[in-house]
Amino acid sequence: MSNPWENPNQEPGENNEPHRMPQGMPTGPVTPPMGRRKGTWYAWTPLLIKYLISIAVSMIAVMGYTFVYISQHYEETVGAMQSQQDMLELSVSISERMLQYTTQLEGITALIVIPVILYMFHRDRKNEKMAGVIPNRKAPLWKYGAVIGIAAALCVGLNNLILISNISSYSAAYQQTSDSLYSAPFVMQLLCLGILVPISEELVFRGMMFKRMREQSGFGQAAFLSSLVFAILHGNMVQMLYAFATGMILCYVYEKYGSVKAPAVGHIVMNIISVAASRFGLFGWMMENNMRISVITILCGAFAAVMFVLIQRIDERPILPGGPEEKNTAVV
Repeated sequence: MSNPWENPNQEPGENNEPHRMPQGMPTGPVTPPMGRRKGTWYAWTPLLIKYLISIAVSMIAVMGYTFVYISQHYEETVGAMQSQQDMLELSVSISERMLQYTTQLEGITALIVIPVILYMFHRDRKNEKMAGVIPNRKAPLWKYGAVIGIAAALCVGLNNLILISNISSYSAAYQQTSDSLYSAPFVMQLLCLGILVPISEELVFRGMMFKRMREQSGFGQAAFLSSLVFAILHGNMVQMLYAFATGMILCYVYEKYGSVKAPAVGHIVMNIISVAASRFGLFGWMMENNMRISVITILCGAFAAVMFVLIQRIDERPILPGGPEEKNTAVV
């Protein structure tokens, strides 16, 4: 019996010719109609959960820090309570002190988000399997070198373009965010910003949001919308531009590799390079000479293009049950 999911318009038992996969890349998985999943909040739920967790962590941290501060500065706090202006200044002072723990709070949030979203992610895959969805084939591990290569080239190249254009100087929010994130110890930056945060963001934005949008639309629309949301939530123009560009590439990587591990690896590489380059002054060194930074940026663009071509050649088309590829695999 033919698989009815191969053609959404074909009823089980009909002998019509199965719907063929569209030509071109990325083709995407053979997805059954999931009308019951088309609710407004279906694709947005993981993002809502992430930010509820983030708000909860921030509130607990602020309350804890405030309690400790009051216990250590009791007389000062009692005196401030006599004046509304003094209380406001005390609140602002506590908020400013909390900024130095931004990286740690991001890491704690990610530690909570990862298992929650990972559970939802695996539940979605289980539901797809039960519904008869044929997922994209997974690329072999040795092809992940192209992901690492394009991530490294994009990270350096895009950051160089931001420096050359000098748009960062027009964003006070970007400067404040950078100062807060990079004020933590280097090891903490590597752990939180380099590993935990990228994994949590990839699970939320690519593994869940993009994937769920992809069930209801084409690749372009799902990638654009999820990347746009990913960019906007970074909160400042510099990071928005960077996040949107990298978000689109990471969606494509996910589509081609058939696993959320691929964009997660790419995101981790980007963040670790950014943290290390900021720590050791790599971008400052490149900015010392216009010719140096120009040549490096051009080389990064060329290398990223080569890696993109390699990724584009990956065949992500699903292996259909009973097809020649499955039979050959079985023989091997």
